[in-house]
Amino acid sequence: MRDVLISIRGLLTCLALLAAGGCHLGMRPDASAEAPLAGMTDRPRVALKTIPLELVFVRHEADDPIFRDELWNLADEQVFEDDLRRRLQANGLRAGLVTAQLPPHIAARFQPPAADVGETLPAALPDNPALMLHVLRLLPGRVSDVMAATGLPELVLLKRDGDSLRGTTYHGASSLFALRAWPAADGRVRLQFVPTIKHGPVERSWVGEEGMFRLEAGQRRDLLQGLEFEATVPNGSMIIVSCVGEPASNVGDAFFRDRSGSRSGQRLLAIRPVPQSQPVDPMFAPTDAEPPE
Repeated sequence: MRDVLISIRGLLTCLALLAAGGCHLGMRPDASAEAPLAGMTDRPRVALKTIPLELVFVRHEADDPIFRDELWNLADEQVFEDDLRRRLQANGLRAGLVTAQLPPHIAARFQPPAADVGETLPAALPDNPALMLHVLRLLPGRVSDVMAATGLPELVLLKRDGDSLRGTTYHGASSLFALRAWPAADGRVRLQFVPTIKHGPVERSWVGEEGMFRLEAGQRRDLLQGLEFEATVPNGSMIIVSCVGEPASNVGDAFFRDRSGSRSGQRLLAIRPVPQSQPVDPMFAPTDAEPPE
């Protein structure tokens, strides 16, 4: 009993000494908020670098001399390899890079009235406006869908691959370009276009990206292999894409030809980088590596 009393007295003495010395036996609930990790308080928030692109769809008659001849005389189609140009043309597509300043009468055709500026891209309907403008802000290497024609109950598509011709019928279809962009430190932008058909009912599927899987709902996607193309666009320049040749239920028709039956109209897509006040971060300068899949 005497030993127990001595131990209790010793414990009380230690507690009194700790209290007198200002020591604490516990941690306050808010202590972690008052003591952040070193270097975390003055670290700036990193803003995501996006690439602004201006998209313009222009509707015109098939025999319009400006969009049939004059504009294409200013376009450099040689930026694409001969074999690719032949494949595009065999499927009713035409693409080129315009670096020259447009004459005023052509530039005026790319200027929309204020009421026509919006976020809805043209579909294959006869009552669409003559011009529609949209601005996209893309993350480097991330896909964005550029819709060319939507809401097609039935789409008969003839795709030519060399000497072979394959026909496919799609239901509930939309034609689009899967667009990716990579900026360079000097202000140029590399653009990649992949013609794609979305079709069928909406389905749920698992999609893998950056080591993770997520459940997405959407239509099936058919990539039109062999017709993807890309080009590097300097500041003040633009890529133009449209259909070529006579109507033939080909890829160009599915993307750019009016489908009302009584109209001879078609559309042209122009994409140009939007000039930025600040130069592109050098970390996005292009390398010899292939673009991410």
